[in-house]
Amino acid sequence: MTPSRTISPANPLGRLNRTHYSSQLKPEMEGRRVTIMGHVQRIRPLGKLSFLIIRDREGLTQCILHHKRTDPQLLEILEKLDNEYAVAIVGRVKREEQARRGVEIVPERIVIINHAPATLPLDISGKTKADIDTRLDHRVIDLRRHENQLLFKIQHFTISRMRRFLETKGFREIHTPKIVATATEGGADLFSVKYFEREAFLAQSPQFYKQLCLVGGFDRVYEVAPVYRAEKHNTPRHLNEYTSFDFEMAWIRNEEDVMQMEEKMLKSTFTAVQKYCSEELKELGVDIQTPRLPIRRIEIEEAVKILRSEGLKILSDIDISSEGEEMLHQYVKRETGEDFYFLTRYPASIRPFYTMPLDSDPTLTRGFDLVYRGMEITTGGQRIHQYDMLVDKLKEAGLDPKTFAFYIEPFKYGAPPHGGLAVGVERLTMQMLGYKNIRETCLFPRDRTRLVP
Repeated sequence: MTPSRTISPANPLGRLNRTHYSSQLKPEMEGRRVTIMGHVQRIRPLGKLSFLIIRDREGLTQCILHHKRTDPQLLEILEKLDNEYAVAIVGRVKREEQARRGVEIVPERIVIINHAPATLPLDISGKTKADIDTRLDHRVIDLRRHENQLLFKIQHFTISRMRRFLETKGFREIHTPKIVATATEGGADLFSVKYFEREAFLAQSPQFYKQLCLVGGFDRVYEVAPVYRAEKHNTPRHLNEYTSFDFEMAWIRNEEDVMQMEEKMLKSTFTAVQKYCSEELKELGVDIQTPRLPIRRIEIEEAVKILRSEGLKILSDIDISSEGEEMLHQYVKRETGEDFYFLTRYPASIRPFYTMPLDSDPTLTRGFDLVYRGMEITTGGQRIHQYDMLVDKLKEAGLDPKTFAFYIEPFKYGAPPHGGLAVGVERLTMQMLGYKNIRETCLFPRDRTRLVP
């Protein structure tokens, strides 16, 4: 077999096809010819041997070249290689107990697909640490790190399982506009854009359109999409563009139906992550706990009393600070051993106008948050489905019903009782895997100062 060849810029792989990722190589495959593709992690000359470590998205594969038994042309190609070169390796699987996964490859052919400079902006191996700003400045290279490959593989699997669960419960995936005419939740935290001769905004959430789909007869919908918040914060837990996992369901009795749907979804998802991502979790040194149902519900009034008894000075008796969320987590963990809790019965003054008020006390709502390991990851609740009440609530919030006509008009025509929620994907991943900065769990973060890459 020819050790290498002249490659075509348009078709550098020629007739080569990848046969395996690193994770698919097994000791029982000894003697089988395989083709792997990836980047050079490192080259280790060791006397009469050379070790070539190839990295793909699943991990590392060790290739061994015995100098006396190897075609001299292959050794010449080896001399040309450097870290991060893109290569294809064709060779035979060899059982080796000391190698990763018990196998290595004896190359018969090395094809250099593309080159990389000798000096890289980051150490992909992770031996030399880089600060987060340097890593984000060179995010594409940073994503090659094995830790990041594991992180985003788990994130993908988590969202895939949440999707799968909802679809078994009759939810349909929808795709709503991200350029909108009005604010979803009021306020000034909007990014404005020029839309031909008009001013428009980037959507704060798909809330209005989720509800309108239910009024339109869809009954149960979900969406996974970016949302935009022009809040001038710069903290480890906030982004100005993040991915929101939303669902909305009709014909509910009250917000309890929504909370029950979420807790079942999370239990199903976490069980699957534990089972199917066990190796990735182990490599990251992460232990996740599947929530026991029902997840504890704590009314805001009760939460304030608990925090005061725990010694926290409460500045507001209608909302819980991030410090309070963490202290409540420690309290719940101590009392029940659990990492999740719902905060319920939020005051109407701090919830969106479309949140359903309590019959017994209209100053309180059927809105809730889900807190995971001390951080809010979900906001949800029952929505108002009566046209007249929506108009009144808009006026109470100082908003003009005419501006929201496209949203509220359909509620004249028999809107069903409904509710829903939104899960922050990056926050869920951050808390699940124990990261301290949400930028780590976002592919290409957008924050107060970062607009590229």
